[in-house]
Amino acid sequence: MSLTGSLLQFGSIIAAAAAFVVVVLLWGRLARRGAVAVVARGAALLGVNALVVFAMLISANDHFAFYSGWNDLVGANADAVVSTKGASRGTETKAQANALLAGTTKPTGPRGTPVDGYGDRVQQLTVTGASGVTSTALVVLPRGYDDPSQASTTYPVVVALHGYPGSPKQWLTALDVRPAVEVAVKSGQMADPIVVIPDLGIPAGRDNECLNGPQGQPQVETWLSSDLPKAVEASYRARTSPQAWAAMGFSMGGWCAAELTMLHPQQYGAGIVMGGYFRYEPGSGYVPFPKNSPEAQAHDLVAVAAKNPPAVSLFVASSQDDPESWPTTKAFLAAAKAPMSVTSLIAKTGGHRSDVWAAQMPQALAWLGKTAPGFAPTGTPQP
Repeated sequence: MSLTGSLLQFGSIIAAAAAFVVVVLLWGRLARRGAVAVVARGAALLGVNALVVFAMLISANDHFAFYSGWNDLVGANADAVVSTKGASRGTETKAQANALLAGTTKPTGPRGTPVDGYGDRVQQLTVTGASGVTSTALVVLPRGYDDPSQASTTYPVVVALHGYPGSPKQWLTALDVRPAVEVAVKSGQMADPIVVIPDLGIPAGRDNECLNGPQGQPQVETWLSSDLPKAVEASYRARTSPQAWAAMGFSMGGWCAAELTMLHPQQYGAGIVMGGYFRYEPGSGYVPFPKNSPEAQAHDLVAVAAKNPPAVSLFVASSQDDPESWPTTKAFLAAAKAPMSVTSLIAKTGGHRSDVWAAQMPQALAWLGKTAPGFAPTGTPQP
């Protein structure tokens, strides 16, 4: 019996309901005095509650696809296969890389405020701008950022995008991006970046898919592609070349990373998509534009990859039994071509959950250091 699907889901619900009815019918007998009756009542109540919890977990897993099957549940995932298609990247000379990084400005605006419990290296920055959107972003600074000896050092930027429902702190807890970045930097795989984690709940609780809404609604895509980069560059020593800016996300955030990289290559030269998708299907609660409108066609990233691919680099991680990610990822990988470069990490099994994406991050960061000139490692590996 499959872990996902209606058979197990409805079977578990029926079993829980049947157990409840049986306990109610037999309660008169279970209510007798004596140690045996007390144990029987306790076992009956525990059994009903266990079946109810099991049914709830099965239903949640069926909806969110946390685990794709029994093998995935017990940790028997197949090895992932890495492949690259489209244009090659990471072959620029040192002179070409330096030229790409020449556009760097000095910060002129205020920095964010330290976040309680995380020290001065994690700050919260309020961002507003031409989009009319006001929201916040967590900013994780590199080690030694405030060291006087590093006063002239500039840094590439990774914009980390959370899923829905979710929050920026997922990147500091479930996916803890900080140690993953520090390992990649210390091992000489990439340059130390500024990590920016925007709050995508604009407004809170809305599944906006990082898209501009209709007139009068928040222009989230503009905020992410224009207002946020300008605010970061004004407040921190961030490199301004698109080859030094990357969008990275999981689930809905993976879609956002692909969208920002492919539709705004003037800002984001690279993207990391973990468990994301490449076509947006409007939900019943929020529809930013009609399904067959010009805006919808422009945001069909599979069609963009096939007809007008931008000169950007993408790292795409998915599994063949992830129902949220794989169908459009498969179509996207088949359509991708030069001048876009796509490196894929595809497993046969793997659920739609944070520990899968956390495990993919080290390989994604190493890819970023090899592929985007602005993230190329400097110096030698640290002990």
